[in-house]
Amino acid sequence: MHDFDHDLSNLRVTEEDTAQISACLQRLLADTGASYTMVVDRSGQILAYESDGHRPEMTHLGALLAATYASTQEIARILNEDSFRTLLQEGLREKIITETVADHWLLVVIFDQQAHLGLIKVLAKRTTGILSNVLQIAQSRPIQKRSGLSHSLLQATTDTIDLVFSDDENDDRDDTND
Repeated sequence: MHDFDHDLSNLRVTEEDTAQISACLQRLLADTGASYTMVVDRSGQILAYESDGHRPEMTHLGALLAATYASTQEIARILNEDSFRTLLQEGLREKIITETVADHWLLVVIFDQQAHLGLIKVLAKRTTGILSNVLQIAQSRPIQKRSGLSHSLLQATTDTIDLVFSDDENDDRDDTND
């Protein structure tokens, strides 16, 4: 359990937070002419997204972008940089700009050749400021303790796993000792 990032495992994003994030993404989408915007946490979980059309393959993109961010942070460390805050990936048809949001989330904007890169950079930077405020509120919210039901469910699951994967050889020895 010590390998988990404390900030990621204890952050609770409410429906209200998600609505604020979606509103930011909708405005960014409208103001830039981008085709897709999303906020992803560092583990690759998509917190919210907005799109000009249905693109089911985008659900996989969150994990890939989080991995790209992680590798880029390692490159920054090797180069003695604090971090790289903005990533730009350019293809023949589409471009992706990824901005960090207070080192916890990633703002992703996908756009085609018609959109203006400079405008997108400026508006994405403005959006990261707004999203940082939402993140700050989410981080300041006290984490609720697990309910008794969750603990009971965890205990029942553990007991079931132990029962299913119990060592039959030990069970046989236990029967012979009776």
